[in-house]
Amino acid sequence: MTVLVTGARGAVGSHVRAGLLAAGVDVRAAGRDPGLLPDDGSARVALDFADPSSYEPALTGVDRVFLYAAEDLRPFTRAAADAGVRHVVVLSSESVLQEPDPEPGGIAAYHADAEAALRDAGLTTTALRPGAFAGNTGQWSPGIAAGVVELPFPQAQSTPIDERDIADVAVAALLADPADASPHLTGPESLTMAEQVGQVAERVGRPIEVRAVDPEQAREQMTRFVPAGIVDSLFRYWRATDGVPATVTDEVARRTGHPARTYRQWLAECFSD
Repeated sequence: MTVLVTGARGAVGSHVRAGLLAAGVDVRAAGRDPGLLPDDGSARVALDFADPSSYEPALTGVDRVFLYAAEDLRPFTRAAADAGVRHVVVLSSESVLQEPDPEPGGIAAYHADAEAALRDAGLTTTALRPGAFAGNTGQWSPGIAAGVVELPFPQAQSTPIDERDIADVAVAALLADPADASPHLTGPESLTMAEQVGQVAERVGRPIEVRAVDPEQAREQMTRFVPAGIVDSLFRYWRATDGVPATVTDEVARRTGHPARTYRQWLAECFSD
């Protein structure tokens, strides 16, 4: 079996690559610049979704693909089907479940389009739909360092999931018989943003203030750096989950045989003091 891993340096893709190598799988790690990929026993190959000439060298001889969602995947998915790929595991998002009729330009639309591109090409597709990544904590780094984290919706709830758990589910799916599936992946508990900051404070051993800020001002600041459609998606989600416990699933345990890691475990293992 040969598995093409796109985004092989990413927060999830790097763990998928490592898990497949540990299982003895022939891994083909892909990136726009293969020279940046680690020399870990993977075959390194150039792949740029905007450059169809890169598809054939990346896909020839590949049985299965771990795929990050990207804009307009249809040329690539058609090439994958033509190359004889049997199964694709795509990193989608739980936003697809939250917005069945997604707003154009938003997070849900982006991922729903990626899923549709795969299925329209006739590819057996496992669409992983995780919620908030535990690694999103990194966006609070300046505030954590300063001792004040400003949040427009401190009581918005999510189920932060360790990226390694997402990767473990992906590896299990890639090693199994190809099957269409759309598992909703979550961490083991629903936490407010304020509670997450509180756990970070415990980890670093000093107080961190959570300061509520005006949502409209926060949105205006975010749109300076992030596309407006993405920002609008985030604010719709935060408003909808403000004070509302998030759904917790057992998909990680069911598909990997081990429980999902808690946010505290992620902090203890991955968060730099």
